[in-house]
Order: sequence, then C-alpha cells, then structure tokens
Amino acid sequence: MFNKLDTGKKIGVVCELLGFALLCITLVLIPLRVAPPFKFYLLLPALLLVLLPIPVMWKDGLRQMKQKPQHFSHWHRMRQSGFFDLLTLFTAIALVLFACWCFGNLTYHATLHRHAPGAATLEAARLDPNFIEYNFKHDLNLIAKNYPAFGWIALIISAVVLVCGLYMRFISPIVQADEHLQIAHGIYRVVAQYAAAILVVVISLFPIYWMVISSLKTSDELLRVVPTLWPNKFVWENYPNVLQKAPFDRYLLNTLVTTLVMMAGELTIGVMAAYGFSKGQFKGKNVLFMLVLGALMVPIQVTFVPIYVTISRLNAIDTWTGVFLPNMVSAYFIFMLRQNFMAVDNSYIEAGRIDGMGRFGTIVHVLCPMCKPTLITVSIISFINGWNSYFWPKMVTQSEASRTIAVGVQRLKETYAGQYVSNFNEIMAGAVMAIIPIVFLFLILQKYIMTGMSKAAMK
Repeated sequence: MFNKLDTGKKIGVVCELLGFALLCITLVLIPLRVAPPFKFYLLLPALLLVLLPIPVMWKDGLRQMKQKPQHFSHWHRMRQSGFFDLLTLFTAIALVLFACWCFGNLTYHATLHRHAPGAATLEAARLDPNFIEYNFKHDLNLIAKNYPAFGWIALIISAVVLVCGLYMRFISPIVQADEHLQIAHGIYRVVAQYAAAILVVVISLFPIYWMVISSLKTSDELLRVVPTLWPNKFVWENYPNVLQKAPFDRYLLNTLVTTLVMMAGELTIGVMAAYGFSKGQFKGKNVLFMLVLGALMVPIQVTFVPIYVTISRLNAIDTWTGVFLPNMVSAYFIFMLRQNFMAVDNSYIEAGRIDGMGRFGTIVHVLCPMCKPTLITVSIISFINGWNSYFWPKMVTQSEASRTIAVGVQRLKETYAGQYVSNFNEIMAGAVMAIIPIVFLFLILQKYIMTGMSKAAMK
C-alpha cells in the first residue's frame, strides 16, 4: 500500500505519522510533572509535522475536485455516510450531558445559597462561620456533586464531533477525489487501529504487570506514596517466604480437586438438562426453563444462608464436599448449551436412533461432537470460576486442610500470632502463583473460548 504512493506523498505520510505520535506524547505529558518548556518543544515540531505536508498532500485532490462536477450537495453526501449517524448519536449524548451540567450547576449554586446566603463560591462560603460543609455536601444530589465532570465530558465530545464534522465537510471530498490520498488515509487508518489495539492491550495487561512487579518489591517500596513502575531492588525471597508462611501445596491440591469436581458436575448436569430443554418433549418444559433462567438473577449472597444450613446438616463444613456440592449446577451453562443443542438439526438425532443409539448415545456421539467448541468453552469457564471462587470457600472452610488458594492468599496477611501485617509484596507473590495455571490454560485454549462464545452468541 505504501509503495503505491509517489515520493512526495510518502514523505508527507511519514511526517504526518510522526507529528501525530508527538502530539499523543505531548497529551500524555500534560498531566505529568514535566517542565513546560519541554512540552512546548514537543508541541511545536508536532504541529509543524502535521501542518506542513498538507499542501503537498492535498494539491492533487483539490485540483481534481474542482474539475469534477458535484451532483449532490455536501449535506446529502455527509448523510450517506454511516459515520454521520454515529456523530448524530454523540451529539445527542453531548446535549444530554450539557443539560445535566446546567441542571447540576443551578442545583449546586441554589444549595450553596441556601446554606451560605450571599456566597458565590465554596471558598467564600467557608468564610461564613455558620456554614457547615458536611451538611452542604450531604444536601447535594449526584448530578450537582459531579456537574463539572458532566461539563468537561460534554465539551470533549462536542469538540470531537466538531472536528469529525469539519473533516467530513471539507477534507473528505478532497480525499475522495484523489486515489493516492485515499491510500494515504488507509495507511493512517491501519496505523490508528494498531495503535488503539496496542493501547487496549497495555491497559488490559497493566494490572498483571503491576502484580508481578509488586511481588518483587520490598514492603516499604510498595507502600510509598509515589509508586515505582520498576523495583529499585528485586526481592526474589518473597516467593520462598510465601511457601514457608502458608501450605500452598495443600491449597493447590484442594483447589484442583474441588475445581475439577465442580467442572465435571456442571458439564454433566448441564449437558443432560440442555438436551432435555432443547430436544425433549414433556409438559412444563418452558416453565421449568424459565425457572432456570430466573436462577441466573439470584446471587449466591442471597441464598448462601440456607445453603450453609444444608451443608452444616450434612456435616460437610470444612470438607471438599462442602466446597463443591453447592456449585455442581450452573444455570448459565444450561442456557448456553441449550442454545447450541437447539441449533443441531433433528435429522442427525433421527439418524443416530436409526443406528440404534439411545438418548445417552445420541448425546455422547452426536450432540457433544457437534458442539465441541462450546463444551470446551464451558469447561474452561467452569474451571476458571472454580479456581477463582472466594466467597463460598471463605464461608465453608475453617482449617488449612480444606482451604482453597483464593482464601489462602488472603490468609497471607496474618502472622503466626494471628495479627495482620502489611506484607502486600508477599500477598502479590501468592496471587502471581495462584493465577499461573489460569494464564497458561487461557493461552493454550483461547481459540476455543472465542469460538464457543461467538457461536453461543449467534445462536
């Protein structure tokens, strides 16, 4: 794509990309404590690199645009673009935010005038001896408390809409008139997509990076007011200390056993229930399925008391059975598998019956192979949920012999005397050790997760 451009446009594209990169760096440095002259030295060449190539890049497009007759008005051309509808949506959002700013501003000053008559600002109201700031802030509603944020967001969205609108009105016709300029803008689009993807990846991976780096710091460095992005001294002893303070091998064994049992139960019962709800014919099928869907809206925090009483009467407190028994069924997995089974044509099931298969044979040899990506996805999600489960194991386990790894990591902040300490570096080390199996599992089987989730969404 880049080789199709002439020399002048190649130089222009490189200058434009460098200019936009410097502009992005300048915007990042604005909130940081960097010397103002340094920001100015970056801003000036950035603007020059963006603006100077414009005459060279646009001259052919301007000449061809003047030579071409315009059959439609600019307004009609802009409305034909799907991007125009997106700008309309953002304009409506900006108007709503601006209305919230106006309402919040009026409410804020009305409340301020009621608490401190004659005061125009909060600083002036603080000089009034009868003014109680706590009562004033307590009387403010949510919009009044955050009205400056509504105003700034509305202003930013409006600026973006204005810039995009000006681009569609004045620059887009020039781009459409010049084939080489379209190629250049295609390069800009690809670079912008890669930059956005890299930014999203960096933001997504930063918590993991911070956890790993924090696990290699000293406790004093980790608790500094100004955090450091790289340890001043690598403390590898945090990991052996974790293994000495807590029986991590026992935690891993407990977590692995309970997780595998929960995964097997959710998968087996989910497949059987999904087959009944998708291919079975019996009275009350839809009513029962609606009850299953209703279970999705009930969190465990609502039902854990009767579940805990039941587990206690079964003498399963502080045992593996008490950990995995309430999690043997998942309404979400039943729904997900039912949607996939419904997409399988009944002719395959009839062919299996002709070959002598029963219901279990049909499930194992027909439905499961045809829905393999979804079954793998359900298994992986079930494994991750069981591995990361914290609330219920925290409630039902009482000794080191049955605690899972999520609960065990939390126990690292207790010393042998039962006192809490600020050893967050060791807690981070324990968290790193706890997520290693999940990370490897996701990296190996991520294609199955994406395939299974996308198929479930399309069903």
